[in-house]
Amino acid sequence: MFGLDSRKDPFLKRPFCYFRKKRNTIDILYRVVGKVTTLMTGLRAGDAAEILGPLGNGYPLEAADGKNPIVVAGGVGIASVYPLLEALEGRAHLFYGGRTGQDLLLTDELKRLSSKLTLATEDGSAGFRGTAVDAVRAYLAGRDKRDQLLYACGPNGMLKAAGALGVAGYISSEQMMACGIGVCLGCAVKTAGGYKRACKDGPVFPIGEVFFD
Repeated sequence: MFGLDSRKDPFLKRPFCYFRKKRNTIDILYRVVGKVTTLMTGLRAGDAAEILGPLGNGYPLEAADGKNPIVVAGGVGIASVYPLLEALEGRAHLFYGGRTGQDLLLTDELKRLSSKLTLATEDGSAGFRGTAVDAVRAYLAGRDKRDQLLYACGPNGMLKAAGALGVAGYISSEQMMACGIGVCLGCAVKTAGGYKRACKDGPVFPIGEVFFD
């Protein structure tokens, strides 16, 4: 949870995943979409920020043992799976999608982290024409889905489509959060086991557990 030091407006922190972790620093990858991210672009070395974390859970790495790991990311969802790709040590086939080629970031680095990289754009300006999930669906044709394990992060529409592929795995929910510690219930998601808190019980859930209306 990231906030600007001592500011009352905006009052609430915003949820981010860390992108890259170094010895004494962490990197946050974000898209400028609102007040907090706009203000973040004005931060300079020495400015103060308020960070609460780490919070929540992560992607289970052991689930990929004996499987072919498939990682699906949409837009800035690539920030969530970047550490996962590092931990999988080049084993994963990454499907990375955006609306246009300009939405696809750090592709040279991603080629180093993935055994294979498939880019997908909705306008066809880079790689496969369609969504990242469309590209995965084409890849799975003729393959045994039981041999695959899927990890996915992106908008809810993408996660719902990924869950319909018939492959076991995990999704990371992109819920807005207010407190980040499970008290306010503002990030509740509907699951097969009732409502759960994305910040405390997630944000990573098994595929099929979360219901997307």
